[in-house]
Amino acid sequence: MESSVEEEEVVAVIMVGGPTKGTRFRPLSFNTPKPLFPLAGQPMIYHHISACKKIPNLAGIFLIGFYEEREFTLFVSSISNELKVPVRYLKEDKPRGSAGGLSYFRDIIMEDNPVSALHFFALKFDSYVYLLCSML
Repeated sequence: MESSVEEEEVVAVIMVGGPTKGTRFRPLSFNTPKPLFPLAGQPMIYHHISACKKIPNLAGIFLIGFYEEREFTLFVSSISNELKVPVRYLKEDKPRGSAGGLSYFRDIIMEDNPVSALHFFALKFDSYVYLLCSML
């Protein structure tokens, strides 16, 4: 029996980059990863994650980047509990470019989901676009 589009799970992937850039935020970016800079009372990445939470049938959110995992551990745990959606940080072994992280972690992203039953939504952290996630 084929599953309908309404039943298919969606995974969101947010590419967060890494510490080799962020020169416009220096000296602040020496101590705080750019995605965790406060914006409107929350880390910048919080706004992306809360927008993705509105995607119907959202199974989870992956953050892909090459910051050290310890820099995201507390935030990922906190946001997962607060929004009641699994969030996981995946650290690249080296900068792989925009689509490189998707390719490198494809087996983890697709885990427990056959290719035909999974949709994913990818966005870059530092490219802001007004998203109407409820229309996806």
